[in-house]
This record gives sequence, C-alpha cells and structure tokens, in this order.
Amino acid sequence: MDKHIIYETLPHRYPMLFVDDIYEIKFGQYVRGVKNVSGNEPWVTGHFPDNPVFPGVLIIETMAQIGGFMFYSEEREASLKAYLSRVDEVKFLQKVFPGEQMIVEAVLVEKFSRFVKAECKASVNGKTAAKAVITYFFDDIV
Repeated sequence: MDKHIIYETLPHRYPMLFVDDIYEIKFGQYVRGVKNVSGNEPWVTGHFPDNPVFPGVLIIETMAQIGGFMFYSEEREASLKAYLSRVDEVKFLQKVFPGEQMIVEAVLVEKFSRFVKAECKASVNGKTAAKAVITYFFDDIV
C-alpha cells in the first residue's frame, strides 16, 4: 500500500504512526501489515538506554493501527476513525528490538453496532511476539 494512502486513512502522525505497509486486506475479515522497528524512534533513548526494547504498549498500538485497516476500502473516501475501546487477553511472548520487522495480522471476531472486536498477533522472524483481542469503536458505521 502506498504511504500516502496510509496517511490519508489514519489520523496518526509521527511519532505515533506505527504502520509502514499493509500487505493484504480482506474487507471486514482480515488484514496483514508491517511495522519496521527503527533505532531512530523516540522511545529508544529511554526504553532502555543500553538495551532498547520496543515497548509493549507500542506493540499494542501497532496491532490496533494495523488491525483497523481491516475496514479500509478504496471505494470509501473517509478516513478510518476508530478508537481503542478495549484490550483483552494481552500476552507478550518475546522482546522486539530495533532493526526487526514486526508483521501484524488481525482477524475479525465480531462486529456489534459501531464496535468491532479482532484477534491480533504480532510476529518477528516467524515467531509470535505478542497477541491480544482488541475492540475498536468506529466513528462511522463500518
């Protein structure tokens, strides 16, 4: 996906934009995207100075941002205005370091009113780094 489409779709901007590319979307069912974890990001100097580890809260945010693209469509002109409503069953299974590429997959669990629940998984080098069930609230009905 072109970077300009990501910018047009998400309201996030640096340093809070954690989507580098979207590889696959099956509208309303599944999405797969990537975050390249860089050593130049603001968190590196403080988490942790001598051994930087991508913060868990930012892994959750990355999963949430990429997961929201499940409802991206070229025909839809409006941006994806979704808000994090709830995070359940979070598990951090391995550390993520600068220089690694994190692949995020999200699968629809259920949709109710303006809420969407998705199972999200972040992987590095084919191994699951984190997983969570994320509930979104969409400004407009998806």
